[in-house]
Amino acid sequence: MASGDPSFERLLKELRPNLAKQGFRRTGQNFVIESDQCRGIINFQKTLYRTAGQTEFTVNVAVASKRLLRLYGQRQDKPPRHYDCHWEVRIGHFMPDHRDKWWTLSDEASYRTAISDLDEMLATKVLPLLKRHLSERELLALWDWSVGGFEYPMLKHKSVLLAEQGRMEELPAIFKRIREICLGGAAEAGAEQHIREVQQRFCVRVQ
Repeated sequence: MASGDPSFERLLKELRPNLAKQGFRRTGQNFVIESDQCRGIINFQKTLYRTAGQTEFTVNVAVASKRLLRLYGQRQDKPPRHYDCHWEVRIGHFMPDHRDKWWTLSDEASYRTAISDLDEMLATKVLPLLKRHLSERELLALWDWSVGGFEYPMLKHKSVLLAEQGRMEELPAIFKRIREICLGGAAEAGAEQHIREVQQRFCVRVQ
């Protein structure tokens, strides 16, 4: 491992027992929980720029719909990468100021600070949210609370799940917003194609 990585690996190992009790399994730098409809992911992301003896990291929190993964032809035999999920935020999103949060592991004191911060934030914010939003219906509610990324991809995902649930009356507003975002831009043609595909697949008559 590169210099500083042993502390990072130690941190993941120390977090694992409590996360396992909550239904999460570790795979690489991720902890994953899943239902028959969705996967929830806690990803520990190291910075690309390192200083000798130090490791900086942050945490990404994500939810993916299995139906959407199938629709987009993504692999089903393992969890998606956090940035391929359909809702994602950095852990700083859960802090009062909503600012990005990175920890630096450089000595025992910094390690204990990181563990203490993470134990509290995971237990009080992240785990309850992920465990509560492991269905398509709850993922839709999660998007209403926070876009979790860029609005246009979210609206595409949302239109599919709304149609799957028969909530056709909500689609006109979604299509209108998609068109507003994409009008005159490089994504306009793709947006119109998406709208046509949803209309054809689900026999939607709204424009």
